[in-house]
Amino acid sequence: MSHILIVEPQDEVLNLLEASLIQEGFQLVQANNKKDALERAREIKPALVLMASTLRPPDEEGTSFDICKQFKGDPEIEGIPIIFMGQEASGLKDLQRILECGANDFISLNQDIADVIVRLQFSLRYKRSLDHSEALAKELGEVNDQIYQRNLQVEKDLHTARQLQQSLLPNPIDNITPEMCVGEMQLARCHYLDEQTRITGMYVPCDALGGDLYDVMKFKDNTIGITVADVSGHGVPAGFITALFKASFYRTTHTFQSPDDILFNLNNELAKIITTGEYITAIYCRLEDDGRKLLYSGAGHPYPMHYRAKTKDIVRLTENGPPLVWFNDMDYPVGEAFLEPGDKVLIFTDGISEMKEPNRTIYGEEELEALFLQHAQQGAGGQLVEAMLQELSDFTQGHPLEDDMSLILLEARS
Repeated sequence: MSHILIVEPQDEVLNLLEASLIQEGFQLVQANNKKDALERAREIKPALVLMASTLRPPDEEGTSFDICKQFKGDPEIEGIPIIFMGQEASGLKDLQRILECGANDFISLNQDIADVIVRLQFSLRYKRSLDHSEALAKELGEVNDQIYQRNLQVEKDLHTARQLQQSLLPNPIDNITPEMCVGEMQLARCHYLDEQTRITGMYVPCDALGGDLYDVMKFKDNTIGITVADVSGHGVPAGFITALFKASFYRTTHTFQSPDDILFNLNNELAKIITTGEYITAIYCRLEDDGRKLLYSGAGHPYPMHYRAKTKDIVRLTENGPPLVWFNDMDYPVGEAFLEPGDKVLIFTDGISEMKEPNRTIYGEEELEALFLQHAQQGAGGQLVEAMLQELSDFTQGHPLEDDMSLILLEARS
């Protein structure tokens, strides 16, 4: 049962309202002075407060105006509606005084009892609406806090997952001087270096987790295996698939040698596992004969660019088959390229060639080929990669990445 607190009740007020309010399901509680009114209000949390008003000077202590101000200044009970009841207000000024002290309404005792009850019911419904809104706001605040905590946990989990994904990349060479990799490097990493060969890599995901991967490994027969892969999409699913690719790639390259055999068996193995619609473009290269012979096979991947130092031009390595995971038992042709001192091979994902500027113009492979030709004649190693990345960044004018970016720069040294 809801309570209605009547402060300084007058017999005419009680006589007018008591029977009707009890019939409406309310319990009346009386308070005879300010102290009693505040204490009872804190105790029972009434749905409504009725104050008998004689419209005396509002600054007098103990008046209805003073008690109302005390209510509205107490955070515990300030939200309870207060209605003044008394004889007809003498004018607008009296009503203004009543509202200024914090009261919600004034009801004249001269009104019909039915009208009075309607006015009280309206105030009660308004109070219930406020209580409901506050409850919803509190509940929403709690839900928002839960969402924030969950998002915070997701961010932590993604950070951990990103660190784990970074561990899938080959380690950079330890104790290497800037001169050995040519120039200061911010994003590029030198992964292999000897007298004949230098291999530099770069990976930038567009999300916390990416779908690109590259690897460089040296085998016992002194040949070098190089792969670059790009999972369709990005984010968590693509990041998970890169881990599957890495595990399968490691097993396959330690069972088979020829690039076509590796892609054939890698495709069949992954097609059994990945059944969610994603696919992978990839290229695998095997560097033989002291870094002078490159065998390669592609799976729907952008054609690598081979810069030939002697003729100062670029040829594309075009032997390619379908992307991995599309179909079982697919053939992947093998191509070969012979590298002379000064030659460079750029292997990249389409996140680089398809970078966009604010008007969504795509950079394109022709522009990338021209950029590579320009810098291949002037730079090497990390310096070359960083210079290309700077020009690509200038092209985007700050437009956010829409795809992951990876590349491998293979160089034939003296």
